[in-house]
Amino acid sequence: MILSSWQVNLGPVAPVLTYVEKNPDPSGLGTYYNPRCMRRDISQWTSSRWSKDSDISSLINANTDIYPFWSLLQGVSSGYMGVHAAGHFTIGGDPGGDFYTSPGDPTFFLHHAQVDRTWWMWQNQDPVHRTYAVAGTITFSNTPPSRNATLDDLIDLGVNGDAIKLRDTMSTLAGPFCYVYV
Repeated sequence: MILSSWQVNLGPVAPVLTYVEKNPDPSGLGTYYNPRCMRRDISQWTSSRWSKDSDISSLINANTDIYPFWSLLQGVSSGYMGVHAAGHFTIGGDPGGDFYTSPGDPTFFLHHAQVDRTWWMWQNQDPVHRTYAVAGTITFSNTPPSRNATLDDLIDLGVNGDAIKLRDTMSTLAGPFCYVYV
């Protein structure tokens, strides 16, 4: 498929940009088939504040414990996007700026490969203590409030095969994975 004719068909569900037209789904869920051209809204403002090489380097080198590293990577504090969220908002547009439909943009996978690479580099600064370090709760943004995640929690994505323990996804060389970044 030629990228110039690539269409988005799902959503939008929760667009962050006011000019993105709503999905015609009367339930408001955004699940109706809704073919449209992909849009990009590159944000120089966002990328200049949270996506520079120095931001990633500082994130990796200045945070020795998982919780501060994870919080800054994700951008969980008010007014701070973090490298992960900033990547989404740098691309912006439709579907890139919609949390629920952003995988419809091919750049999503390049961005998430970089997030994974950042995590891998952080782990490899101290593999004994960081490879299996976990922080945060079992719900997105702790909504609804929930308990802290453990290495024995299951990740079940339904259509992607059997559930797998979080512990088995923590290393790029153990469990079902076998890759390194060079």
